[in-house]
Amino acid sequence: MTQVRANTSLRGRQGEDAAAAFLAARGYRVLARNVRLPGGEVDIVCLDGAVLVFVEVKLRTGSRFGSALAAVGARKRATLRALAADYAQIVAPGVHFRFDVVAIDGNRLALHRNAF
Repeated sequence: MTQVRANTSLRGRQGEDAAAAFLAARGYRVLARNVRLPGGEVDIVCLDGAVLVFVEVKLRTGSRFGSALAAVGARKRATLRALAADYAQIVAPGVHFRFDVVAIDGNRLALHRNAF
């Protein structure tokens, strides 16, 4: 692995750690992280009350490529919807679920509930 890729992976992991702590401080119960399923990965799975929440974490250290929230495009949203449907069907059939995004722009974290 190249040094750049290693640094990117480390920053991503740190961003996910910060997002998990951020969510927990807001009353979410973190159930799982980096859930790998056929077709992709869900960054964080939580409970917010009785609602199952699939959280995408996006980190941007600069604005060169746009905001972190803008980086969750149509393709990523479609992938997450499919992964969430599979996960919920297996783990908690019939449960209500939603999608949140924790956008990290520089050192600023923002929670976008019902992001899509």
